[in-house]
Amino acid sequence: MPFSGRYIVLALAAIVVISVLLWIPVLSDQISALLSATAPKWAPIMLLGGTALLVLGLTVHVGPLDIAGGALIGFVVLAFLVDNY
Repeated sequence: MPFSGRYIVLALAAIVVISVLLWIPVLSDQISALLSATAPKWAPIMLLGGTALLVLGLTVHVGPLDIAGGALIGFVVLAFLVDNY
C-alpha cells in the first residue's frame, strides 16, 4: 500500500513537533543566559521607568499609566526572582 500525501504531511508535522520539543530546553538556556548577562544594565532602568509611570499615573489620575507602571515593576521583580532562585 503506497503512502498517501496526508500520511507524509502528518509524519513531517510529527517530526517538526518532536524537534521543537527537543529544542525548547536548549533555547531556554540560551535565552536565559542572554537575559542574565544584560539584566544588571536594564533592570534599574526598567524599575525607575515603572516607578515614574506609576507615580505619574497616580498624580494625574490616569489608570492605564498606573497599570503599565505596576506591571513594569512587577516584571522586574519577577525576573529577579526567576534569575536568582
